[in-house]
Amino acid sequence: MYGSYLDTKFCCYVDCPLCDIELAFLVDSSTKTDFNAWTQMLNFVSDVVREYSIGSNCVRVAVIRYGNNADAPIQLTSYSDVDRLVAAIGQITFIGGSSNLAAALNLLRSQVFASNVVRSNTARIAIIVTDQLQSNPQITSAATSVRSQGITIVAVGITGPRRVDIEFMFTLVSNRCAFRVGDYSQLISDAKDRMVEQCTCFNPTTTPSQGMISFTFKKISSIFCSRIIG
Repeated sequence: MYGSYLDTKFCCYVDCPLCDIELAFLVDSSTKTDFNAWTQMLNFVSDVVREYSIGSNCVRVAVIRYGNNADAPIQLTSYSDVDRLVAAIGQITFIGGSSNLAAALNLLRSQVFASNVVRSNTARIAIIVTDQLQSNPQITSAATSVRSQGITIVAVGITGPRRVDIEFMFTLVSNRCAFRVGDYSQLISDAKDRMVEQCTCFNPTTTPSQGMISFTFKKISSIFCSRIIG
């Protein structure tokens, strides 16, 4: 019999066997009307990242920035220390322009999560953070290609600027794991908490090593670890 869940947290515990995670953030750097928007989006990414055991043998993080085009200022291999990673996230510059999510998804699949880059037997999770998203067949095709490779897509939409098609956003993600907030300032206080509390996006079952019992790993995109006792 399984025991009780203890210490469910938005992180990967040191003693949790599910530590092998490749995590990418796709951050919308298109033109914005709110002067503080970009900083608040990066703060959200940094706040999420701080919840993980960052390291070359545990959780690795990449950040893709997209406007008219997409690039990856932070690669999975760039940082193995959380403080240096967070500092680098805070230094990512805003580019403006239109919102080309298709380019970001294609970059994720072909380069950032390329087979010769990701570690074997790892969970691969992509979190889109956007304030501009409209139905587009190129985005649909790119998202389908990403998911077909076993990558879990999660999305957070900021609806205040009225540029996010929420229903379309739900069609892109895995297991309808999409969240919306009305304002950039609510990203940390609202979106992250709701991810933890409400979303069971990816539920693999694994048999931990070192004599630990089997358990089901739940919560957003299989990146929350729960310790279970018998």
